[in-house]
Amino acid sequence: MVVFHAQWLPALAWFLVDSEAPQKADAIFVLGGDQFGERIVHAAELARQGYASKVYVSGPAGIFDYHESDLSIEFARRRGYSDVSFVAFKNDCKSTRDEAERYMPEFRRMGFQHVLVVTSNFHTRRAGRILRAAGTEPRIHMMAAAAREFHPDDWWHRRQDQKNLFMEWSKTFASWVGM
Repeated sequence: MVVFHAQWLPALAWFLVDSEAPQKADAIFVLGGDQFGERIVHAAELARQGYASKVYVSGPAGIFDYHESDLSIEFARRRGYSDVSFVAFKNDCKSTRDEAERYMPEFRRMGFQHVLVVTSNFHTRRAGRILRAAGTEPRIHMMAAAAREFHPDDWWHRRQDQKNLFMEWSKTFASWVGM
């Protein structure tokens, strides 16, 4: 195992990443939980490239009386994405499952057929599974935003990457057993 660590250790991380190539969609949906702005910037870039006309941003309350969605949108605008149409989805969601239960029916009601869902690279597989379990429509296409604190090829060299891998695998196992 030591001799071949460069092959199997990245595989542990890359399993968590389940991203598709972008395609035209009715909307882009940014999941909450990003403290560095990687998700919102990736979503804004997809919108700017014409994959969808609006970016819906999930954002729970709790950051000094602000919603994460408002802070994310402001961050993107300060980064030069003032031309992108953002819609803040202010909420009290505590998990991806909460977001799926709240917004998948809303997207169906809005008549969306295809939604690009942007989240951190390490979160794509589990998030996609949770969102798809909430219904077959709209069709979900996972988009991985590169995470500054998760590098699948050499995650074992950095403490925060190790913690992110451990936490995401723990959450993945928990969701597999219905927790």
